[in-house]
Amino acid sequence: MSEESLIPRFTEFETKYRTELEQQMRFKSIVEDLPGLEGFKYAQGPDTYYTKPDGSFGRYRRGQFPWSDKFAQWTRKQKRDGVKNNVQRFESNWRVDNTPPEEIHAGALNEGYQLNFEILKSCHIYYFNDATLVFYTVREKGSNTFDHFIEIEVKEETIHNLTEEQAWDVITKYEKILEPVGVNPRKRLQKSLFEMYRKEK
Repeated sequence: MSEESLIPRFTEFETKYRTELEQQMRFKSIVEDLPGLEGFKYAQGPDTYYTKPDGSFGRYRRGQFPWSDKFAQWTRKQKRDGVKNNVQRFESNWRVDNTPPEEIHAGALNEGYQLNFEILKSCHIYYFNDATLVFYTVREKGSNTFDHFIEIEVKEETIHNLTEEQAWDVITKYEKILEPVGVNPRKRLQKSLFEMYRKEK
């Protein structure tokens, strides 16, 4: 297999689906009974998005729970050349656990970013050897409306060992497993969370 046919490193390869809160326990029951489950984590906290005039964006994520987790991360995402969908994007993640939020904000502004929006996410995250499955709830800051999503992400650490066809095989494998909670190819979302909540300026 030639290296040219493999997915580049630092590629996020994932699909999202809208769902309802009523499906959460059924999702958890299905996923927790699957063989090969390697771990589970519940996490919640704010995601703050910054944009640049050229359309690129950065995300500052802070872990609010678990209380012992001081996790903080700055993420840059962008579509690769020629890619029109949001299934696979370049993604770089920098841990900034000990950097004060004010410093992140000031640094982002200094680099030409503008504050765009903030959402609060609560996530039920399940880890497998080939993928991560997530049920999460999103509330935009200042809103009382809650949106619910299911996500299938091909494992980031090994994505560069796969071809695009093999990555899609992982996605479709879990779509079939999660069919009872309404997950299927027709329901793949075309927009990313950034595109859903972004404020035009």
